[in-house]
Parts: sequence; C-alpha cells; structure tokens
Amino acid sequence: MSGNSHSHTHDGKPCGGHGHDHGGSHGHSHGHTHDGQPCGGHGDLDSQAVKDAQAEAEAMTDVVAAFLYYKTYSLNTGIYRRLHSIDELSDEHREIVTSLGLIDKIKKAEELIRENYKFILSLTHENTVGSMPNPKENPDELREFLKMFFAYRERTSGKPAKDHHMDKVISILKQFVRDWSAEGKEEREATYGPIMQALEDEFAGVTPEERGKINVLVPGAGLGRLAYDICCRGFSSQGNEFSYFMLFASNFILNKVEKPEEITIYPFVHQFSNVVKAEDQMRAVRIPDVLPSELPYKDTAEFSMTAGDFIEVYGDAEEKDKWDAIVTCFFMDTAKNAIKYLETMWHAMKPGAVWINL
Repeated sequence: MSGNSHSHTHDGKPCGGHGHDHGGSHGHSHGHTHDGQPCGGHGDLDSQAVKDAQAEAEAMTDVVAAFLYYKTYSLNTGIYRRLHSIDELSDEHREIVTSLGLIDKIKKAEELIRENYKFILSLTHENTVGSMPNPKENPDELREFLKMFFAYRERTSGKPAKDHHMDKVISILKQFVRDWSAEGKEEREATYGPIMQALEDEFAGVTPEERGKINVLVPGAGLGRLAYDICCRGFSSQGNEFSYFMLFASNFILNKVEKPEEITIYPFVHQFSNVVKAEDQMRAVRIPDVLPSELPYKDTAEFSMTAGDFIEVYGDAEEKDKWDAIVTCFFMDTAKNAIKYLETMWHAMKPGAVWINL
C-alpha cells in the first residue's frame, strides 16, 4: 500500500482506495486530498499520484495472489513434501509409518486445506467482485481465471506469490480464531477486557444510549473485533488498518456473513510440530461467534473502518481535535517511530481526551 493511500467511507461508499463501511453508514462527511487533489475529484494527476496509484494496484494484486495461491502453496510445502519423503522410505519403514497412521493424518490435512481454500476463495471473491468469477457459481470460469492470473504473475513477478505473504494468509486463519470465534474468547478477555474496562471507567457517567456522541478511534484494528466490541458498548468507533490482508479479511467477516458460526475453518492444519494430539491440528473452528451486522446501538452509534497509514490519515488537518478516545492494542510496537505515532494521536485527540493502550 502506498504511503499516502487511505480512504474514508461516505454513507457506505468508499472514496478512493480500499475503504468499506461496516455495520451501517459512517456519518462524518469529509474528503481527504492527495497532493492537493481532492479524493474522487477531477484534477490532473501528477506523476507522484500516478506512481502511488500504481504502487497501490500492485500491492492489491500481491495480496490477491497470496490468497489465491493458498492451496497450491500449502499442499506443496506441507503435504506433498511429506508424502514424497515417505515414498522414499524402504518398504519396511513405510509399513511402520503407515501402521502409525501418519499417511492417513497427512491426507486428512490435505483434505482440510482444500476446505480452507473454499473459504479463502469466497473471501477473495467478495473483495474482487467484477474481476474474479464467483467460485460457487462458476467453477469452470474460475479455473480459467486462475490459470491466466498465475501465468500473468509468472511473467511479471517471476513467482505466483511472495513467501512472506503466504505466511500472512495462514496467520489470518489463526487470527480469525482469536477475534471471531468462541474459542478465542479467553484471549480476547485477557487483552481487550482491560481496555474495555478502562473505557467504561473513563465514561462511567454516560449511558450506553448516549455514548454515540463519543468518538473512539482504534488504530491497527486488524480484523475489527475490538472496534466492533467498543461500538457494542454504545460508543461510535472507527477502526484503522494499513494491511490489505487484514482489510480483505475484516471486510468479509464484518459485511458478508449472514449468520453466526456459518463458516468452518481449520486454522491449525498447517502446524505439524508442537502439537499435543493429532486431533488438535485437525480441529475445526466456527466463525464468527456473533453476527457483526447486529449492533445493539445502531441507531445512536456509528461503526466504520478506514484503510491507510495511521500517520497519513489521522495527521490530516480534518482529523485535528476530533477523537474523544484513542484505543491501541498491540499497535505501538508496529511504529518505525513511536514518537510520530504519539504526535499524531495528540493532533487527533480532543483536549481532555484519553489514550488507552495495551
């Protein structure tokens, strides 16, 4: 993502880059400028703006490629390599391995990776509507699309996807567990719990029905659960996230799910070591544990997500003295310059506002 790429939502319509509204339109009407040009306007683009747009398009293509390459990558690195190693064993040793159930375990893992891929295809399609065929409705068209897409990647990038991007895709499956499953509740309570309590204490005199006037910003929002939970307490909250990987995943879980626990994933299937039991590696997790569209105070509280670099977005003049609270959870450690983060917070916070950090 280019450094000055960001977008806010206006009544559910993204302005510019990859913006999306979650759980209802965000009522703050404002537009940011890029090098003096209004977002969505008709001014001439200078060479830097063109470069930024190209960089953003390339970044998005890299992310799409990583998601679409998940099955091939996971099977090649986790499944076929192991089966090939077993094929090279002597007959006697292969019989021992087979008797221990190892081959059955590997083939079960292969099956579950393919199940994960069905979910990942749906997630990717929802973020690329108009360019990628619907995997559920047009499987033949999808196969042709993937063939052409990865042929293009080989020509332009030399490889289907970057290895470190593949790690991010696999990591997102685990993050769904932490943020959007019943299984992740204990971890959420350990991290988000103290933050929520501090926020409740700070605004103890304001009823949930009246908290919609209190604007809470959540930089580094990830998959959006903390920002969502804050809105469920009656506050108007806005999550900000820089990573397209996170934005793709959060857009899907916040906007496209129709009922709780409708999706089954197998987030631990890639991990063959440091596992107590084989069943732990193969276990299913259902997401989301709640239906994100059902906000208890949707008539009074606003919920939205923005895409872009925190300093670029919230260092803008229109963000000055705007936020009643800023909440950060595992965010400050992402800073190249933590002081710049603090300066941006100070700029965006109203006099007397509170910063809550974990």
